[in-house]
Amino acid sequence: MSLRTLTALVLLSLLVFPLLATAGGYGDGFAVGGILLPSGSGPIVGKARLGDNMALEVALSLSTWSDSGNSSSDIGLGAGVLFLNGTDSQFQPYWGGRVSIGHTSGGVSGYDFDLPEYKTADERGGDGGDDSHTSFGVMGVFGAEYFITKHLSIEGEVGLGAYFGSFSLATQTTLAGFIYL
Repeated sequence: MSLRTLTALVLLSLLVFPLLATAGGYGDGFAVGGILLPSGSGPIVGKARLGDNMALEVALSLSTWSDSGNSSSDIGLGAGVLFLNGTDSQFQPYWGGRVSIGHTSGGVSGYDFDLPEYKTADERGGDGGDDSHTSFGVMGVFGAEYFITKHLSIEGEVGLGAYFGSFSLATQTTLAGFIYL
């Protein structure tokens, strides 16, 4: 069975099984989801409520890319605390904060077109331009989660954060989808 077929079966079962469960309140239980927009290989997110007005999140991302001797890999781990308003309604605004750590590494092999002789990395005696970078970030977020059913939701948010490693300020807007189990 191919990886795409297996992934499609898992996603289909995650969509169908929660709909068959007994209905609780909006957002009750544990949620699994991911970032839909901006597109790309976004993180997988797990979310659980603690009491009526607080939720904890954990996010994990892994992406690799390779083409003609060029490659990169990105690994990220994050955690967040969200404070909720309107926990019994279908529309639930929230605010909170997140911390994250990420590591990016990449390598370039083949020809170095900056040199007039177009020598390969092996001929230059180098490693082909391997590079790695680790950063730590904190971000404040404000958003809202809308429940399509009691077990299926979409959420949009905006955030402002700072990243350390090579210092940068960043803004972020995301659209995510969640399935509550």
